[in-house]
Amino acid sequence: MTNTARRKSSMADVAKAAGVSEATVDRVLNGRGGVARDKEARVLEWARKLKLDRALGNVPARWLRVAIVMEHPSNPYYLNLKHGFELAQQSFESQRVICVVTYLDKFDPASVVQTIARATQKADALVVVTYEHPDISAAVRKVSLSMPVVTLASDLPGTGRIAYVGIDNRRAGRVAGELMGRFLGEPGGKVLVITGMHDFLGHEERENGFRSVLRRWFPRCDIVQTVESREDATRTERLTRDAFARFPDLRGIYNISVGDEGVGTALKGLGRSRSTVLVGHELSDVSRGLLIEGTLDAVIDQNATGEAVHSIELILRHYHREPGVALPQQIPVTVILRENLPPAD
Repeated sequence: MTNTARRKSSMADVAKAAGVSEATVDRVLNGRGGVARDKEARVLEWARKLKLDRALGNVPARWLRVAIVMEHPSNPYYLNLKHGFELAQQSFESQRVICVVTYLDKFDPASVVQTIARATQKADALVVVTYEHPDISAAVRKVSLSMPVVTLASDLPGTGRIAYVGIDNRRAGRVAGELMGRFLGEPGGKVLVITGMHDFLGHEERENGFRSVLRRWFPRCDIVQTVESREDATRTERLTRDAFARFPDLRGIYNISVGDEGVGTALKGLGRSRSTVLVGHELSDVSRGLLIEGTLDAVIDQNATGEAVHSIELILRHYHREPGVALPQQIPVTVILRENLPPAD
């Protein structure tokens, strides 16, 4: 060997760079377990950086347990998320990842905090879909000190999460505003906004984007009220009926969250389904049917299944496990009308 030849890296080199013992490196590279998450990640990272002379792609790895905290899949968006996590677990089976879903039974801050704490007790990572509240943000910030956290659909900034996965919600709201303004046309008219929960940052951003476009480009479109559905279809039906009782000349409804079926039921019951512009979110069997019959005019979709898969991909990359795919972190805003409906599954 010449003096200029590069010496092959050894486990001792990896141990020194990662700040661990050679015994720890041996345990990680031979899949013997018993090594803390952060140390395992450092060992694998430095083994790759130093190009240790072994097939690191085949290194046995312990199972990664990813805690998923979200609402029950009783509405189409969360059902698609559930299917997405199931797909991710199947697709990344060789990376030894387990997706464990915990549903939120109650939505008050104390209950959400307790659910997050319970779900992450034996977890290696957290994917969370929830609203912004000081206590919830503090709980997520605490979790992020010991494991990677990904926020999904609605961000929790300042919590130490490694990524937010989802659409640009302000842009989605602006698109909804453009659609509403153009559908209502030159006369404009009164518009109702139905949000899911005011505390969801994503919902707030959608409403702000919607309002800004109407204010700038369609000043004859008058938002007369914003109401909160609490993500319940029965409640969206009642809120829609109440709005028409107060504003008989209502011409447009922007439903920021789930519950299009409730709005549709009210519109059909009142005989207003053809005379009212309805813009909603998330393509599902329900919204597909409403689009086809003409009750729903446009859907803004964000590919919930793809969001779920990408969140798990990011966690695998955090632990230096190559998932073999590279999905875009910023999910595109997709507008679906009756005439460009994708084929049903």
